[in-house]
Amino acid sequence: MLTPMRCVDAAAIALILLVSPCVLAQDSESGRDRYAGYGCVACHGAQGEGTALGPGLATGALTLAEFIAYLRQPTGNMPAYPPDAISDEALGEVYAYLTPATPQASPAGRVETGAALYRGVGCYECHSNEGQGGAQGPRLGPDPISFPRFSWYVRHPSGGMPPYTEQVMSDQDLADVYAFLAARPQPPDLSSIPLLAP
Repeated sequence: MLTPMRCVDAAAIALILLVSPCVLAQDSESGRDRYAGYGCVACHGAQGEGTALGPGLATGALTLAEFIAYLRQPTGNMPAYPPDAISDEALGEVYAYLTPATPQASPAGRVETGAALYRGVGCYECHSNEGQGGAQGPRLGPDPISFPRFSWYVRHPSGGMPPYTEQVMSDQDLADVYAFLAARPQPPDLSSIPLLAP
């Protein structure tokens, strides 16, 4: 039986990042065979499109390092896959199979609509009024993470954040909220605030 890992070795992740171009160049047929052989198909679909049991994986939302880190220490009901069960090289092949040739495009978002949604669904309660972060949630803007990563996380969060399914927020809703976060102005330089100036 697989046991969850408590931490991901930072040196291993750094090594993965260094060799990832070589890993991603491997034959995608091998990745397809490994994906099916490990039983991923049962929850995530034959091509990583997602099912009622597991989210879509073929979105390009995660980097190779994030993909491996998540499989080593997943959330929800998914079992952990430690290195002695599946090597980093094997996971690189699976990742190459699942990663789309063309990255997922961000739908056009509407800033004002996103502002209303951000307040309406309660994002501000944890992430503050302007997405600057607060005691309950991290900073979201300005300069948010990529849209594919943002939408994937909102659908499959960790910690205390509830998942926002498509029934609650459509992909267009997410694009609108993302546009609102991306439009947040940069905070002023600390030296321009008299009380904080050295």
